[in-house]
Amino acid sequence: MGAGRGRPLCDRYDAVVIGSGIGGLTAAGWLSHAGLRVLVLEAHDRPGGYAHAFRRRRYCFDASVHLTSGCAPSGFAGGSVIHDLLEALKVRERCEFIRVDPIYRAVYPELSIDAAAGSDGFVDAHARAFPAERRGLRDLLHTALALREEASLFERHGAGTPPEALRAVRDVTGRPFETIRRFRSATLADALPQFLSDPAARAAFATLWPYLGLPPEEVSFVYWASMLASYVADGAYACRGTFQRLAEALVAGIEEQGGDVRFRARVSRIDSVDGSVRGVQLADGRHTRAPVVISNADARQTFRDLLDEGVAPQVTREVVARARPSISAFVAYLATDLELEGAPHESFHYPSFDHAAHWKSSLEGDPSWFSATVPTRLDPELAPDGQHLLVLTTLVPFGNCRGGRDWKRDKPAFLARLLRRAESAFPGLASSLRYVEAGTPETMFRYTGNAEGALYGWDLRPDQVGPARLDNRTEVGGLFLAGHWARPGGGVYGAALSGTRAARQILEEA
Repeated sequence: MGAGRGRPLCDRYDAVVIGSGIGGLTAAGWLSHAGLRVLVLEAHDRPGGYAHAFRRRRYCFDASVHLTSGCAPSGFAGGSVIHDLLEALKVRERCEFIRVDPIYRAVYPELSIDAAAGSDGFVDAHARAFPAERRGLRDLLHTALALREEASLFERHGAGTPPEALRAVRDVTGRPFETIRRFRSATLADALPQFLSDPAARAAFATLWPYLGLPPEEVSFVYWASMLASYVADGAYACRGTFQRLAEALVAGIEEQGGDVRFRARVSRIDSVDGSVRGVQLADGRHTRAPVVISNADARQTFRDLLDEGVAPQVTREVVARARPSISAFVAYLATDLELEGAPHESFHYPSFDHAAHWKSSLEGDPSWFSATVPTRLDPELAPDGQHLLVLTTLVPFGNCRGGRDWKRDKPAFLARLLRRAESAFPGLASSLRYVEAGTPETMFRYTGNAEGALYGWDLRPDQVGPARLDNRTEVGGLFLAGHWARPGGGVYGAALSGTRAARQILEEA
């Protein structure tokens, strides 16, 4: 138990953080490091949000997160955001990050690509499969790196709507930002033909689209390129002992800086007076005061349920009501005694090169494709000797386009179909299983509070990322947002950037 978890809440804090996802913990960590007295309130019994883990018998599973970037001591274009915070809080030694290389394996009919880390290795891996596309592959990756660099400057200096943010960053840096201006409204599918002529090469290069929850035809090219560049240039990392260790390290750092972190502490209301926050009320009736509240919770819940009606401006409420949440997932958590020595940490298995068709099957509730993660390849202690963990993931909506889904009723049949698909990639899987559990979109909602089990906050279309996303500073005085519902976007790295950005804005106003 942390030093403060057994004592009563104080009457007043400098800042209260609602939720202990990576975005909330990052914001709390930087504020604690700056000397503010911070309270983090988490409804669940453990920290992390989607970055939490659970134990079943002798098996330990990450609930959602497979890897992240930002963990190295130095990184390309701000790529050490997680490492820097752990160092600042003096808890870096509590986390051991394991470099993942290859980043993933892409499996298509008659094609398998191990996507190596590092720019040259990544291009070479794809060029071996598509030699005529080598120059285009190199130019595409260089463009992704340029977008990552420009997007990083945007998040440090840009504020307001996209045009306002662009002008602000150009004024501060003196740079023209030609790449981001060229592609800021483009989808991945818009951009790929400008570099690659072979449709199969385009599909292979786009393999990681499930990490952003939208197909190439819909996902922001700028955000996708930034994600890819972070893995290729900075490295992809798993966390030894699961990503729960990362969340727990951040909690320890916050507490050692004098902050409080409380679990099973659901916030029911954000108190406000004359359009500015004054603290929060917990579900058990307790109040605590603070001039700053950071919501790491679902954005619709924040503005619709936690704030009194009329506190947030009408335009904000309309934006929140109109924005599109991201998709959810179905996850099978398996233990097997199959020998998986040749398996990579993660592989993506597609029945064709048509990602639009894969997306359509996801919306219709058909697990035609899946990713397979074998965390025990890098971290054998997560399972007993001679066994591996195998986590199968496919994207699904909370309900589907046929009019909804009763997941309690349909989960066994959906799981059986997913296991049948996985059998072709892992022969003998069915007879080798030693443990089976599945999580549905309802599971994701139950444990994180994200509406409809949304994996990435708002979905990551071009009009919902970066400056087009909800800003971390809201129009309500003292209310800030951190996490995947706010700038810049989803994923562990994106959530950490969001928390960093929120903390920076608060400290600038202090």
